[in-house]
Amino acid sequence: MTNIARPDVLINETYLKEYSPLPKNYDISEIIPYIKPTEHIWIEPVLGTALYEELLEQVKNNSLTAENSTLLLAVYPYLSFAVVYEALPFIGYHLTEVGITKGKSDNSDSVSMNDMNYITNHLRETVEYMKYQLKHWLDDHSESFPLYNSDDCTCSDVKVGADNLWIKDY
Repeated sequence: MTNIARPDVLINETYLKEYSPLPKNYDISEIIPYIKPTEHIWIEPVLGTALYEELLEQVKNNSLTAENSTLLLAVYPYLSFAVVYEALPFIGYHLTEVGITKGKSDNSDSVSMNDMNYITNHLRETVEYMKYQLKHWLDDHSESFPLYNSDDCTCSDVKVGADNLWIKDY
């Protein structure tokens, strides 16, 4: 059997299981392919490319600074939910040689399209809010991260009310 090299990513399976909404016994190998694209879509624009690449290098070399370790603990919940969000269509539906199928087991009921839309929308709202929170945490602690330069994250579609509850514009 050939081992395929995996790209460098910020999160490992332990942290992904800890912070994601997936069950602890979930086969994480099903969503590993979605981690790198998720980092490029959701994480790199918030952190900025320079800080993202510094984190990748430090994770790869097991040489995290104290500040970057703290930052990763702020990133992991957001990243974990974003990975599930990006992988969800391929968890619920599977590409096979006979076409696209729902579910994997003969004993389980597949969710309806309405159920899938509800779950996807809920995950998206959660990920957007977590992005907003991470962006503001980084803004508040930017002196500790000189490479921080948010590439294109404005988080303009999320507002926080006086009670610190978030409000999403629809």
